[in-house]
Amino acid sequence: MKEKSKGLLWGVLIGSVAGSVTALLLAPKSGKELREDIADGAREIGSIVSEAAEKVGEQGVNFIGIVTDRAENVISEIQSWRNRKESWLADEEIAQVSSSSFQVEFEEEEFDIVEAVKDQD
Repeated sequence: MKEKSKGLLWGVLIGSVAGSVTALLLAPKSGKELREDIADGAREIGSIVSEAAEKVGEQGVNFIGIVTDRAENVISEIQSWRNRKESWLADEEIAQVSSSSFQVEFEEEEFDIVEAVKDQD
């Protein structure tokens, strides 16, 4: 959750509590009515807190989903990169083997030519 949202949530919660307490204490009511109002205010604050906790929980689940998706994407990209690298290394190894074979064949032909020249002399 963003920092601004947290601050807003806490501000609403603290403001509700302070406003409820102030209104109850300054209202000209009997003790019984005041206790009932305090109980009602406590229930109201409890429901506000429950709603806020539910929203935070939903946002937490959404956040976990986003992080999981991004982690899967990163893992997939790393595996793809590794597979490309292994393919490049295999191609390079084949190229080196081909180059070595060509060089051996070239040296054999060169040797045959040198022998042929020696035989003519």
